[in-house]
Amino acid sequence: MIEAFLTAYDPSDLPGTSIDPLGFDRGYNYLADTILPGLTNVAAHPRYFGLLCAGIQLASDACMLGPQEQLQKRQECVLRLERFWALANVFSRPENSNSVRGVTYAQARVKEIVDAGTVRTTADYPLLLRQAQYGVIGIYGNVADGMRFLNRSEMALTPALGEVAADAFILETEMPPSLQRAVKDNGEISVATLKSWGERAHVDARTQPKEARCISEALHADPVRSRMARWLTRTKFAGNESELDRLARIVLKLNGTAANRDLLQAINCILSFEDCYRLVSLAFERLLWLSRYHAGAVTPLKELRTDSVLKSVISALPGSVSQFRRAVAEASEGELKLSAEKLNDVSRFLEESNIAKTTEEMVRAIISRHTDVQHGKFDKGRRKMPWLEINGTNVSLTITRVGGMDSEAVSPEHIGAHPYRLAAADAFISAAAEETAN
Repeated sequence: MIEAFLTAYDPSDLPGTSIDPLGFDRGYNYLADTILPGLTNVAAHPRYFGLLCAGIQLASDACMLGPQEQLQKRQECVLRLERFWALANVFSRPENSNSVRGVTYAQARVKEIVDAGTVRTTADYPLLLRQAQYGVIGIYGNVADGMRFLNRSEMALTPALGEVAADAFILETEMPPSLQRAVKDNGEISVATLKSWGERAHVDARTQPKEARCISEALHADPVRSRMARWLTRTKFAGNESELDRLARIVLKLNGTAANRDLLQAINCILSFEDCYRLVSLAFERLLWLSRYHAGAVTPLKELRTDSVLKSVISALPGSVSQFRRAVAEASEGELKLSAEKLNDVSRFLEESNIAKTTEEMVRAIISRHTDVQHGKFDKGRRKMPWLEINGTNVSLTITRVGGMDSEAVSPEHIGAHPYRLAAADAFISAAAEETAN
């Protein structure tokens, strides 16, 4: 029985569907936490935190209710404000609101309003199929809790940060009293008023000093996250470089800085982890490609011995695995020293792939790993199926016939690396710039 390594979210539309077919996401998320703890890739627009806090604040009369009724009232106000705000974004900047979650739903509603010549509107329309799960509450709620904007279980604002952020959002975006009433009472508001407010409250609008100060405080509340943010500020993206390129440049600046040895070790581990991930993923994608386009719908194992892509993987893997092993073993600071065992599962798989002496042995190790990963996931009580299998002396697709890239990958550069939350951190840094300048 292998250790759990399931992804936080795995699509279940089909029994075989998976976003993590080789089980790397647990290690990746752990490594992302070693440099930017508390952030996520999807919660990358800081304006949402003020919106969330303001929605809770507008349900202030909920304190007179019982615990469950309080929670429900706060959630309703947040969801209603989010729907009004999505409309305001689209009304004010029709072509530049793609950062709004559920923007297509808001665009459809705005079209209905415009076509009908309506001058007032309610928030009574669907925003996302499951707004509570995929909107501001679900996507930003956990991050907001970790950053101490609120207590998510009760949807209650913290006095030191959450209440301040709510007041700042309401005051600095000049939220109209008529909108506040419509949010509280499930009422309607003038379209013109909503459009005007949307310019000030837009998802990409510049944050004003008080809101920016709250975002800055949240970003720098964690010392590791704060130090990494400062290095990102000093080392901005250059041209079209990747996140890994940017991290590699930060490593050069961190060398010799004792106070940031934990970041140096963590980033070195990330870079070697991604080297390994892209190599074995390249081999896996190669097997999918060959199985999908082989004339006989199956690929004989003996033919794989001469495949140039698989040969390049088996040649490069030992050096990459050795570098990753060394990066983990030499960790002497920070989170990487305290809980590197979270990388054990991936490390074992890499070692099994690394000791393969032939292409066939490596292929068997990769397909075995993929099968274990898929069987560890369930959809409606059924184990998920692998995408590939070995039948006798052949590799073939299973009946799921899913997964794989749409184009042929022939080098590690064709495999996308994991995103390490740099975009989210940059967004926080940018949103806090007004506060930093004052």
